[in-house]
Amino acid sequence: MKGVVAAPQPMATEIGARMLERGGNAFDAAVAAAVAQIVFDPFMCGLGGWGSATVYDERCGRTESIGFWPTIGERMYPEVWVNDVRGFTDIWHFALFDDFRNMLGYQAIMTPGTVAGLGELHRRYCTRSWAELLQPGIEWSERGYPVPEYMAAVLRESAIRGLPHPGLRAQRTPGIRALWQKADGELRGRGDHYSNPDQARTLERLVRHGPEDFYRGELADVIARDFEENDAFVTRTDLERYQVRREPPIQGTYRDCDVHSPPLPGGGLLLQQMLNVLECFELCSLEHNGPDHAYIIAATLSWAGVTRFRHLADPRFWDVPVERLLSREHAADIAARIRRRELPDHRALNAPGHTTHLCAADEQGNCVSITHTLTTCSGVVVPGTGTYWNDCVALMDPIPGRPNSYVPGKARASAISPTIIFRDGRPCMVVGAPGGWSITSAVVQAIVNIVDFGMSPTEAVSAPRFHSEGQPVFCELRIPQATVEALQSRGMQVEQQAFNYAPSFARVQCIAIDQGGFDAASDPRRDGGAVTFSRS
Repeated sequence: MKGVVAAPQPMATEIGARMLERGGNAFDAAVAAAVAQIVFDPFMCGLGGWGSATVYDERCGRTESIGFWPTIGERMYPEVWVNDVRGFTDIWHFALFDDFRNMLGYQAIMTPGTVAGLGELHRRYCTRSWAELLQPGIEWSERGYPVPEYMAAVLRESAIRGLPHPGLRAQRTPGIRALWQKADGELRGRGDHYSNPDQARTLERLVRHGPEDFYRGELADVIARDFEENDAFVTRTDLERYQVRREPPIQGTYRDCDVHSPPLPGGGLLLQQMLNVLECFELCSLEHNGPDHAYIIAATLSWAGVTRFRHLADPRFWDVPVERLLSREHAADIAARIRRRELPDHRALNAPGHTTHLCAADEQGNCVSITHTLTTCSGVVVPGTGTYWNDCVALMDPIPGRPNSYVPGKARASAISPTIIFRDGRPCMVVGAPGGWSITSAVVQAIVNIVDFGMSPTEAVSAPRFHSEGQPVFCELRIPQATVEALQSRGMQVEQQAFNYAPSFARVQCIAIDQGGFDAASDPRRDGGAVTFSRS
């Protein structure tokens, strides 16, 4: 079947494309590619992770959000660590503890959703067998491959002040040391052979017993036993009770397009709000990344940061005024503030995100956008399973009574924004990105670049970019100095990154669809990626 897959990992896109070549649809390609991403990018995503998919099924003409969000374990409670917090980082607002307990080890883990989410996507939309879709992941986990630079770089990253060095994640538990520590005690680096035979055995179990085994079968027993022995907050009951959230996406408009993105606790609220504000301006009449265009973009991102900090939360546990935040009146108010050159005064910085994304579309009209992640790896690999585990507690709040405080069952709020855009009732764009809190800002700018400025996907994802969640405003080194100086003269705090393609900015994956033809691109930031077409 003719179709396309876009993802940051070249091997994952090839595996997805092969499913299209075998007659599979976009959903088959997406599941196979997502499992391959777990194999080829284990610090960014894993079976112990979580995410969200926005899905369009041409057969019924319906879009659906499949949210496989992480949830707080039942042994955790709001006051559990309140007396041990010693502050918060400016970057990402991580809570700080002397022992990094919310970032490393078993107590950093929240109930995972990735296996359930991919299982639900397969059950509802795929045409190929579960076994066929997992087989490439099984083979490559067993066979192994040379460590690519994008994996090795994760362990070499500089530590954010107050946070553990990323390399400690590969040394935290015996299970992960067995995968990453060489005989001489050094960690594997670029070009060293990496394999994960235990992960192959786990995937084989999931083939034989289905995704339910991860939550309610013998595999769940193995996981729960290890968690209990190591004082994790997630229990066997949490695994048994876990459910994906199938919901209508948030639907909005931008210019002549209909925009479908994930509901809370995902980043669709932020994305839609930003597009509502930007629609108040005639961007196409402005010079791209010139002073006026740049100020409108950067200020819109800054004001969305206010919504993120005040309101982004799990709506099952926190009252979020979604209707007001997405109203045209609210957008007009923010646009008026921007015209008056008013900016929010809170400070919120950016840091790299440990996440991945993929987009897929086929000639029948089906398409899917999936973001999945570990948040960052907790350093836990349950012995004998090869499964990497999330550290989602890192971005929850240890202070009770706040939007993202520790409450059993509550999902973690996130900026992830897997999005599908329609024109005249037909899909015209599939887009999304990895990159932590910079995801929504990147996806919005890619959409604007295509819709307002007529860029191709490659041009749109590669163009110089801004990010902000308040103050300061970050921009890449390619932004003209005249623009930077103009923004500063208008009262913006601007910090220009030392990179032409900033690795800390989100890495957009995008497919444009036009009368059955595809044009797709993978963001060149941080090693770029690959797009593979399959033609009938």
